[in-house]
Amino acid sequence: MPLDMLDGFLTALHIGPVTTLPSIWEPFFWDRTGRGNVPKFKSPEESERIMVLLTKMMISVIVRIFGESDDARLLPDTAECESEEVKDGLIKLWATGFMMGVNFNSSDWAPIFLNLYGSYSPLLAAGFFINNVFMMLSTIDLLCDQPDDPVPLPTEAFREFWTMVPGCVEGIKEFWMPDRRQKKSKVKGIALASAADRIGRNDPCLCGSGKKFKKCCGK
Repeated sequence: MPLDMLDGFLTALHIGPVTTLPSIWEPFFWDRTGRGNVPKFKSPEESERIMVLLTKMMISVIVRIFGESDDARLLPDTAECESEEVKDGLIKLWATGFMMGVNFNSSDWAPIFLNLYGSYSPLLAAGFFINNVFMMLSTIDLLCDQPDDPVPLPTEAFREFWTMVPGCVEGIKEFWMPDRRQKKSKVKGIALASAADRIGRNDPCLCGSGKKFKKCCGK
């Protein structure tokens, strides 16, 4: 999974309705088919180094999302690209990764889509906000890499939609925050396994609360 795609994927996981620990999403990072294929590393040390790098990237995403970073730009906006066309390619990777993150926990995101088609869910009373979130997701979905699309999005519109994405990310995060807080107690009872050994106690918590690990799931 390319880095920009991974950044989008992790962003969706950490602003969504549930906390997804690394032990759950790491297999998908290696093999998006779901068959559980994992690359063969030269040594245990190499494997651990890669895992540490993945954890650090996850932490950087959490820091950016919860406002503890001086640079809140999404990854494609931080790249020094040779041309706007190259950047457009990075944006497509990011958006594709984000929608992968949504689909990864599709059953938890389902109320957004169910309400729009008249089905019942506990979030029905928040219908107005749900429609807004659906539109935010649709904006990101339009930016995904769709090579077989018979009517591709015009370049000017594509780049204009990308300028809206940071606001979409913030809006989706705020929408799901009450759900995340309500479900957080369940995460506290889950062993963080090897990921806990790779995160510092002063780093942002893996659950996405925005608190330091030592004051959250690391207690």
